[in-house]
Amino acid sequence: MRRGPSNIGRRLSPLALILLLAGCAPIRPVDPALSARLGELLLVGFRGTEVEGNAELRHLLCDLKVGGVILYERDVATRGPRNISSPEQVKRLTTDLRALARDCAGRVPLIAADNEGGAVMRLSARAGYPPTLGHSELGEVDDLALTELEARRIGRMLREAGIDWNLAPVVDVAANPFNTVLVQSGRTFSQSPERVTAHARAYLRGMHAAGILTALKHFPGHGSSFEDSHLGFVDVTKTADPTAELAPYRALIGEGAVDAVMTAHVFNRNVDGKHPATLSAPTIDGMLRRELGFSGLVVSDDLLMEGIVSRYGIEEAAVRALGAGVDLLLLSHNTLVQDTSATGRVLGAIRQALADGRLSPEQVEAALARLQGFRSRQRAQGQSDPGTKARLGNGGRDTGSDPATRALSW
Repeated sequence: MRRGPSNIGRRLSPLALILLLAGCAPIRPVDPALSARLGELLLVGFRGTEVEGNAELRHLLCDLKVGGVILYERDVATRGPRNISSPEQVKRLTTDLRALARDCAGRVPLIAADNEGGAVMRLSARAGYPPTLGHSELGEVDDLALTELEARRIGRMLREAGIDWNLAPVVDVAANPFNTVLVQSGRTFSQSPERVTAHARAYLRGMHAAGILTALKHFPGHGSSFEDSHLGFVDVTKTADPTAELAPYRALIGEGAVDAVMTAHVFNRNVDGKHPATLSAPTIDGMLRRELGFSGLVVSDDLLMEGIVSRYGIEEAAVRALGAGVDLLLLSHNTLVQDTSATGRVLGAIRQALADGRLSPEQVEAALARLQGFRSRQRAQGQSDPGTKARLGNGGRDTGSDPATRALSW
């Protein structure tokens, strides 16, 4: 006897039958408590040098309740000041920002910025801060004491400014001398993995002594590329050297020195034939988590870079990144085309992905737990690492006549 659709219909509810015939997964209710915390998964940029009258910032902190904000010195679109114009102004901004978030969201956000030293320094000399040494300068001198002291000095500048997370150091190995975004701009310590590891270790010690959180970047390696992911798709399939490029991560993760890892928007067909590292489960969950044993926070590089948004769109990219094992999504909003609605759309996409099963509550809860663990790593401001004091002498004071100490007076 032939069984027609009527037999199937009698065994399934009308809604289930519609979903089955449409090829759709059933919509699941999202736990309201979890939904209310989704903003914590975002690290977001904004325009403005003051909190007073800043509707965009109030929306991010009070309505969307984002987990953190990132400060930039210059606005890419206007070429004018974005968040940083003077030491006094930055301190006022971060103080008022924390106060607003505490009042309206019940917690303070992370405040992050890229302050590697040298060319990439948001607290720059243009804004009234002292000059700093870049990674390549430190690597060329190859004095680990100088690197540690310079990191401590930068860390003190950050602490005084009210910034608690430095998106540094760069541990990319300078494998390609024609690489413009990192190697030619002086952002890498060396082409030697061993030297990169040694100086990154010293840099981390200095930052931690100043009470500043850090992030190794750009995983799994951007130093071999010819392209810049700010501008478009980057394929390192033929240039990547995993043995060399993973060496700093392997060593520093093994030592327990790593607060967080930032991903790179690089594509390597030998690791994942479909997606770049930021959106790649084989790269994040497989290589970083399982192979290298990193259980801490993973933050994406800016998802609004052309290397991601032009191929995936911001909503799809955000969902794929979380599914791959990224915990915190960076949305700079500091691009030529400003799209301040992207943050709200990303939150909507995450909620939809939870509802339709593309993301599981367990994945999101694990990301939130790692974010909480990251916050707990923060050193009390002003507390120094006793080991650092012992190595530096003089009771940990930055005085003396050697070149490393003299650099602190710049």
